[in-house]
Amino acid sequence: MNLSFVKHKKSLAIIALATTMTFASCNKDKDAPALPSVTSMDAGTSDFGGSAKTEGVAYGLVTLGIAYWNTAIAINLAVPVASFKEAFNHTAVYDSKAKEWIWSYDVKVGFLTYTANLHASEDGDNIKWKMLLSQKSGFQNFEWYTGTSKKDGTSGQWKLNKDVTSPTGYIQIDWTKASDGTHSTKFLLTDPNDVNYTSYIDYSVTNETEFNGHYNIFEVGKGLTQVMWNKTDKHGKVINNASTSYCWDNATNDVTCQ
Repeated sequence: MNLSFVKHKKSLAIIALATTMTFASCNKDKDAPALPSVTSMDAGTSDFGGSAKTEGVAYGLVTLGIAYWNTAIAINLAVPVASFKEAFNHTAVYDSKAKEWIWSYDVKVGFLTYTANLHASEDGDNIKWKMLLSQKSGFQNFEWYTGTSKKDGTSGQWKLNKDVTSPTGYIQIDWTKASDGTHSTKFLLTDPNDVNYTSYIDYSVTNETEFNGHYNIFEVGKGLTQVMWNKTDKHGKVINNASTSYCWDNATNDVTCQ
């Protein structure tokens, strides 16, 4: 066999091996980061059925206290929350040029369909997030929210704009998630043009025996209301801004606080 031919084949083999190794190196560790916990956009308001169910003063104080946030989340955050939750049903694709992962999918909210593109990129020990949403036959690539999260998924923050017609900062969510299942989310109103600017609802789930659901609800002009309840049978306690306690049983009737 011609010696030069053998040398040529060996050279090609070495080049091919080097190319393969380089390709593998450039694409190593490109698994998509874990999405922030689904609880990172949860305010826990579904635990309270609304005033139609209320039979006592105590339970009524709670539903009144969370009424603003029920409206804000149901109307202004419906699309962002739905688009985030839908991401868990899809797989990200890595864009080597942009050095980011992208989850792309459609999500239906009410009668409207949106195309979501959730972007994630590394930033030291954190992951940076950006959601671009488009409405079919409507707006395109609106940056509805951004965020950061720890790579280990224990904490993070979301910053949400109000909507396409008011593309300004609206709500900031600071969240935590522990390995034992406990978690917290604080929704802070950041729009200085809103009459409720700086109001917040701070929701947490703990491992406490009697009351494992907790709210600290601060409303401008009214002060702080504290709520604690059992997430299984729904009995609970509310402490108003005058530090007066009211309690309700698992049928929402008023009872004497123990």
